[in-house]
Amino acid sequence: MNNIIEKIYRFDHFVLYFIQEHIRCEVLTPIMNISSTLVNIGFIWVISCLIMLCFKKTRMIGIITLSSLALCLLVNNVCIKHIVARARPFDTYSDLYPLIKKPTDYSFASGHTTASFAAAGILARFIPRSLAIVSVVFAVTVAFSRLYLGVHYPTDVICGIMLGLSGSILTYYIYSKKFDLDNYKIRKISVKQ
Repeated sequence: MNNIIEKIYRFDHFVLYFIQEHIRCEVLTPIMNISSTLVNIGFIWVISCLIMLCFKKTRMIGIITLSSLALCLLVNNVCIKHIVARARPFDTYSDLYPLIKKPTDYSFASGHTTASFAAAGILARFIPRSLAIVSVVFAVTVAFSRLYLGVHYPTDVICGIMLGLSGSILTYYIYSKKFDLDNYKIRKISVKQ
């Protein structure tokens, strides 16, 4: 078991060091910083949900997305982070340095990634395909930004993706038991000419 954990830590360090030495650049840094900042405390996802709550046609989508976010926040940030208590990469390896202010909470699993996939996993089921792709691409960008900025290990991000998607599937399943969710799907965006 220790051998497996050691291999995981070596993999995590290798990937982060590779990103730090070979991928970081002046063009990508602001993009990664902005995408990550937009998800601080779930900001962009919560704002999107609040906007959806204002309109009858999208209200249920907003409610389900907020529920997915809340479930994942509870499971990850309240439970998992404190049980695992994994130190951040920059606290473990002196050759890794973050590009943003050092977070003070635990590293595993990535909260930004979990929230992004919790929201995108719900939205992809309801909104038009083009917008669903945008939400998933944004979630992937946020996940990568956490590695790029040097504040999470790859395994933190991978588990954050799995946790966020699992939370979105569970939330969708729970709501589907009570409501016919096909009635709330927005197939196309009508454009008046």
